[in-house]
Amino acid sequence: MSKANIAIIQARIGSSRLPGKMFKRLGRYYLIEWVIMRLKKSKKISKIILATTTKKSDKKFINICRKFNITFFSGSENDVLGRFYNSVKKIKNANIVRVCADNPFIDPIEVDNLISFFNKNKYDYVCNHQNKLKSGYADGFGAEILSIDLLKKLNQIVKEKNLREHVTQYIWKKKNNFKIHSMKPSKDLSYPKLRFDVNTLNDLRYLSRIGKNKININTTAKKIIKIALEDIKNKN
Repeated sequence: MSKANIAIIQARIGSSRLPGKMFKRLGRYYLIEWVIMRLKKSKKISKIILATTTKKSDKKFINICRKFNITFFSGSENDVLGRFYNSVKKIKNANIVRVCADNPFIDPIEVDNLISFFNKNKYDYVCNHQNKLKSGYADGFGAEILSIDLLKKLNQIVKEKNLREHVTQYIWKKKNNFKIHSMKPSKDLSYPKLRFDVNTLNDLRYLSRIGKNKININTTAKKIIKIALEDIKNKN
C-alpha cells in the first residue's frame, strides 16, 4: 500500500520583518495564493493542510482555504512542531511534506521529485528547498519530507521550547541520529546564491520586479532561474 503524501503549509499573519506578508500582493495574487496554487499542481500531493495559529488575526486564512478547497488547521503559535503533528495525528501511513509559506515560487515538479526520491530511498528526512549540505539548490523551489511516524516521534522526544518552534530543527541538530539527505539539483537549477523566498519588503520588491509580466502560476523553476540570471546580467 502506497503512502499518502500530505503537504502542510506553515503560515501565519504575524511576521516581525514583514507583518501581514501572507496577504501582500505579488502581481495578481497574495503570496499565500501563489504557494497554494502552485502546490496544487503537484501530481503526488494527495492533501494540502494550511496550519496556522489560534490567534484571531489568523482566521483570515479560513476563507483562503475555502477558496482553494484545502484543509484549515489552527494550533499553537510557538509550538510549531505540535501544531504540525496535531494537524495530521489522525492520519496513518503517510509522508509529510513541509512547505514554507514564504516561497511563492515553489515548484510542483521539484516537490514531486522530492516525494519520488523519498519513496525510492531509505532516508528519515530529505529536502530540496535550500542549499543544505552544500546541495547547490537555490532557495525557494522545494520542500522537506519525513514520515508521519518520525513526526510523531519528534513530537514526543523534543522538549526544548526553541526546538519546538521549528519542525525539523531537531533533526539537523542531532543529524548523526538520523539518516538525512539533501537532493542535488539539475545543472540549470544549481544556483545556491539565488533566493526566491520573502522575508522582507525588499524580497517582495525583488520578486515583483523579476516576475512582472514574466512569471505566472505555471512558470517552472528552471524558467524563473533564467529570468533571475537575465535580471542580474541587465543590472551589471
